[in-house]
Amino acid sequence: MKRKMKSIVTTLYEKVLSENSKRLIEKLVFVTALAGFFLHLLGIGMQHLGWFGVSGSVTGFESPIDALYTPFSIILFYEVYCLIYYLPKSITIYIGKQFEIIALITIRGIFDELSKLSHTSDLEDIFASPDFLYSMVTILILFLLIYLFYLRNQKSIRVDKNSPGLPPGLPKKKKRYVTAKRVLALLLTILFVVMVLFNMVEWLFIDHSLLGFFQQTKMATETFFSDFFMVLILTDVLVLLFSFAINDDFPKVMRNSGFVVSTTLIKLSFNVEGVASHLLVVMAVLFGTLMLRLYKMYRRIELPDDKV
Repeated sequence: MKRKMKSIVTTLYEKVLSENSKRLIEKLVFVTALAGFFLHLLGIGMQHLGWFGVSGSVTGFESPIDALYTPFSIILFYEVYCLIYYLPKSITIYIGKQFEIIALITIRGIFDELSKLSHTSDLEDIFASPDFLYSMVTILILFLLIYLFYLRNQKSIRVDKNSPGLPPGLPKKKKRYVTAKRVLALLLTILFVVMVLFNMVEWLFIDHSLLGFFQQTKMATETFFSDFFMVLILTDVLVLLFSFAINDDFPKVMRNSGFVVSTTLIKLSFNVEGVASHLLVVMAVLFGTLMLRLYKMYRRIELPDDKV
C-alpha cells in the first residue's frame, strides 16, 4: 500500500511539476500573456472609439500603459507555479520565489500609477503622488535584497543545478522529507488551481462583458494573492515541522522559522495601504535575507554536541 501511494505521488509529480511540464507551461504563459496584452490594447482602442457605449473614462482602459497590467498578472500566476515547483527542491529558492512575487506585484502597481500620471502635465502633481514614489523606492530596495538573498545561496543553487533529482545514497529520513514536500507541492498545486477557478467563476457571476473582465482582474488578483499567501504561511509551518522531524538542527530551525515570519509579513502587507504596506514588504524580504545570512554564518562554526 505504501509503495503504491509512493508510485502515485511520483507519477503525479512527474506529470505536474517536472522540468518538461515547466517548459510546457512557460510556452503557454508566453502565448497567454501576449494574447492578453493585445486583447487589453484592443479593448482600450474600442473604449476610445466609443464601442463599449460607456461615456467618459473607464478604469483600466484610460491609457495603453493599462494594458501592461494583464500580461503582468499572467506572469505573476506563472511565478506561483515556479514557487510550487521549487518547494520540494530547495526551501531557500521557494522563499526567494515568494519575494519575487511580491516584487512583481509592487512593480505592477507602478505601471498602474504610471497610467494615472500619464494624464497630467503638471510636474507638481506627478511628484506629489506618494504612492508612486514609495513604489519606486520599494522596488529598488526589493531588487537589491533579492539579489543579496540569492547571492548568499549560490553554493546550494549550483548543487541543485548540477545534480537534479534525488542524489544517490540519501538517508531514509531525508527521502521521507523530500517525499513529504512533494506531496505538499501537489496539494498546493491542486489548491492553487481551485482558487484560480473559483475566482474565474466568481467573475462570471458578476459580469460577463470584456470590459467587466478587465475591470475585475485587478481586484480579483489582489484578493487572490492575499488569500494565497495565507495558504503559504500554513505551508511554511508544515515545512518547518517536516524539517524538524528529520533534523532538530538549531540553525535550520531558526532559518525556517524566520521564513515563516517573512511570509506572514508579506501577507500582512495586503491588509494595509500606502507606506505601511511598503514597509512591511521591505521588512519581510530584509528579515528573510538577514536570516539566511546568519544561517550561513552559523554553518561555518563548530557547535556544541547535545549528546552526553
